[in-house]
Amino acid sequence: MRQLRNQMVHEYIEEPAVLRDALEAGHDFVPQLVTTAQRLVTEVEARLGEDAR
Repeated sequence: MRQLRNQMVHEYIEEPAVLRDALEAGHDFVPQLVTTAQRLVTEVEARLGEDAR
């Protein structure tokens, strides 16, 4: 995930096929990112209470 992020942020991707592949790879990480975000929200709520939202 980090390697893909670095590629997309630090390199200007000119080839449409390379950009397409990078975007598709990023899309594959969406479920993992959503799960991580939900865990963070749960942890913040546990530490600060429901008012943290």
